[in-house]
Amino acid sequence: MADIEFRTATARSITQVKSALEVEIKSRLPGERIKKFWEGDVFRLVGMGADGRIEVVDGEIRAHATLKPPLSLMRGRVEQGLRETVAAAAGPTPDRSPVAPAAEVAAGPPIGSGAAEPVIALDQLDELRSAVEGVVLDGAQAHDEFLTNFGHIHQWRPKLVVKPTSVKDVGQALVFARRHGLSVSTRGAAHSQSELAISQGGMLLDMKSMNRVLALDEKARTITVEAGAIWRDVVARTYGKGLMPPVLTNNLSVTVGGTLSIAGIGVASFRHGAQADNVESLEVATVNGDVHRCSRTEKTELFWGVLSGLGQIGLILTATLRLRRVKAMTRTYYLLYDRLDRFLEDARHAMDSGRWDYLESWCAPCPQGLKWVGGVRQPFARWFYPFHLTVEFDAGSPPDDARLLEGLQPYDNLLTDDLPTHEFANRLVPVFDVWRKLGTWEHLHPWMEVVLPWSSAAEFMDMVMPDLSPGVQVGGHCLLWPARASVSEVPLFMHPDEEYLVGFGILPAVPPRFWEQVRPRLQAASELSMAMGGKRYLSGFIDFTAEQWREHFGPRWEGFAALKRAYDPEGRLNPGFVAFD
Repeated sequence: MADIEFRTATARSITQVKSALEVEIKSRLPGERIKKFWEGDVFRLVGMGADGRIEVVDGEIRAHATLKPPLSLMRGRVEQGLRETVAAAAGPTPDRSPVAPAAEVAAGPPIGSGAAEPVIALDQLDELRSAVEGVVLDGAQAHDEFLTNFGHIHQWRPKLVVKPTSVKDVGQALVFARRHGLSVSTRGAAHSQSELAISQGGMLLDMKSMNRVLALDEKARTITVEAGAIWRDVVARTYGKGLMPPVLTNNLSVTVGGTLSIAGIGVASFRHGAQADNVESLEVATVNGDVHRCSRTEKTELFWGVLSGLGQIGLILTATLRLRRVKAMTRTYYLLYDRLDRFLEDARHAMDSGRWDYLESWCAPCPQGLKWVGGVRQPFARWFYPFHLTVEFDAGSPPDDARLLEGLQPYDNLLTDDLPTHEFANRLVPVFDVWRKLGTWEHLHPWMEVVLPWSSAAEFMDMVMPDLSPGVQVGGHCLLWPARASVSEVPLFMHPDEEYLVGFGILPAVPPRFWEQVRPRLQAASELSMAMGGKRYLSGFIDFTAEQWREHFGPRWEGFAALKRAYDPEGRLNPGFVAFD
């Protein structure tokens, strides 16, 4: 880290100080792209390598900028770690240094540091075991899988783990936790990357044991499932009836309760909103163990408080989900774009046309070799933008290719591919399998996902992409997806106040020893995205201050905090993530 400071009372205008600070930043960080804007009475200069501000204090113009670690240093270390990852996948190397376990480098409290949690005696555990039908484990019995989540950044040991098998079990566990002063955290597939799905010395409810499909109503086009059911099982149950959920996440191995608590985004979200938008009703447990049925017309405050509510207001136990009629086959057109502006133009056209059922895109690097970056030769790439547009059709009635593609201007049209619709839903399983075989599934996953306003998305990406290493593709990728705001009505799913939106994500797999080098760069990208009007998607790695939590929820914050005070005044549900007062 390095700092730059100016103080002057003699400058003719603040404009001179702006220019001087920008010149100084660029002299120290050649090629740095700076975003400039007013934030109240403070002038901000924000880039990937610098964060500066200018303000007038007591008649004196003061300027200050913090320079983050140079990209060349961070990227070099990450590239080294990625090379080790690939080498490890090919087999052990005798001279290879061991990778430090995540607990040694991760931020957050150490394992078993929940000093504020009470001691639970053996006879008290027996009391709980006799009250529930599911399994109860004390902290010493908790398997390693319960100590962290997909992020592998935080490692916490719970005081006890409860695997409930029914709504009644959850109620009994909550009553026990309240009686003994324990916090309660919920865990599904644990795909979160921050302080969710883990417990720091409290009770961890492993909801995967509540995974049943309870009812399928073909006439009403709904399915009722327990919160621990995974989306793949939902699809398996409904597809044979010609029905599927309107929105599916790319990874179908995550749980219904987990994604509904965040939002749940997929390649059909531009048409059907989030998974949380497609819920008819819920059964929810509150902190005192009471179970409530809620919907859009019954106990609506609780209904909208738990959807995208991060498990802060209540715990989703069962969900009745909307289904839609689907056709048997899909046809996907594999288009490629070499220009971001042309991709965005066609993505907007595709959304407006009403022709498409699914839109999927990302950023793909084409490595070009090495270039000088900060005095060091580093890999660089030309970025392309694959765009996969998919339409459903009935077998024997294929779509009109020319009509569907009319008006689109890709760099290349690579392939047209037909798949059964249920296979399309599972299309990314081979990708996840490769990540597991490479070993990157066990690396840190500090994913930075953000929903950007259409008006600033291209500018943001133009600032971020040139310095993004092509190595991000090893065990991860760079996400890109078009969306519309009006298709979602979930109050706590925050997005920019524009109709057209762009989802963007840097989704790396980071060897643990390089976390401290990678973290500042991801944090810089996150802060830049928010400065440009973006809203973070909260399943990723989030490191918000209390002020940033307020800024994220904006005008919805006071209502969210009021619900927390009403339903969980002691803050026992899923603590450690959202910073309430």
